[in-house]
Amino acid sequence: MLLGVLAAAWVMSGCRTASVPRVEVEDAVVGVVDETVRAGSLDDTARYLAGLPGPGASPYAVGRQTTHWVSHRRRMEELWRYFSAYRQPRIAQFCASELGRGRESGTVWYPFSGPDILFADSFFPGAGSFVLSGLEGYELLPDPGVLTPEELAAGLDGIEESMTTALSCSFFITKDMRVDLQKTRFRGTLPVVLVFLARMGGRLESVEPVSIDGVGNLVAGSAEGICPGYVIRARTGGRAVTIYYFRANLADEVLRGDGRFLAFVGRFGPVSTYLKSASYLMHTDEFTMVREAILGQSRVILQDDSGIPVRAFAGGPWEMRYFGRYSGVLEIFSEYYQPELTGIFGSGGARDIDFGIGYKHQQGESCLMLARRR
Repeated sequence: MLLGVLAAAWVMSGCRTASVPRVEVEDAVVGVVDETVRAGSLDDTARYLAGLPGPGASPYAVGRQTTHWVSHRRRMEELWRYFSAYRQPRIAQFCASELGRGRESGTVWYPFSGPDILFADSFFPGAGSFVLSGLEGYELLPDPGVLTPEELAAGLDGIEESMTTALSCSFFITKDMRVDLQKTRFRGTLPVVLVFLARMGGRLESVEPVSIDGVGNLVAGSAEGICPGYVIRARTGGRAVTIYYFRANLADEVLRGDGRFLAFVGRFGPVSTYLKSASYLMHTDEFTMVREAILGQSRVILQDDSGIPVRAFAGGPWEMRYFGRYSGVLEIFSEYYQPELTGIFGSGGARDIDFGIGYKHQQGESCLMLARRR
């Protein structure tokens, strides 16, 4: 079943032709990170990839004068204009009226997120930390001084392709993103996260390679097989934010033998969890451990229908609210249709939303569920 779910997620291209004591996670970092990428060059690279101007002494100054970059800038402006004029203000209004102080959560956990810091921050604009994860890569940025003009141009094309799907459809297609970026020198999730932050008006302070040790400590440096990733420190929206990304397989067969990722998340204490375009993995018997961890640790869960099945909330300590319209599932996910949601939404038990989100990203076709712990 798991292979079928993953295959379905890959081929979908509708938008294109061990518990531990709670401690402060920042204090759990072991070792000294000597591969840290600092603010100046980081900001400039992010802005270059995002189609934004940079300082006069930038190593990308010549690149920004090319026809290719000017075209990239125009395309990025078009994509961002659609998001900032349509989805973003409507999401902000929804959050203000429905999430209230819940949007000011200290930590947001976003399993199966890939590089999607944009929607996590949009729904939780007061959060200080975000924990993202996915199967996508964690590579750091190349040195711009060693890149050829052709490599820089290819990087722009890869970013543009990935952002087109994300900003138009509100989700990433993992296989497509791998194709878009892995053929360039700007690989993995980091370039996309940095582009989002630049476009969000963020100022980047550092990026550090990290991993998680056997008991859930964050340690310096990344290594294959032990939840490799990176941590970004930045300022956005007038606040300091820390963004963790890990390449992590959250299937039961992995977590039973290695609980370090869930132990790490457990160090944050109660969190707000966000789930979107999660391939219905937690509807299956192969992802029960992450599902139970979310239900056990979250004070708020905001999700579309692809996250935790609604039946899992029944009888639990949850106050449920429903938004939008449940219009069923895409054909490739037909086995995850939830008749309970048809009944709930059909009985008038849902409030309207004026934006689209998730796999059914068109306005009037999307649904959201908000679970608050009583």
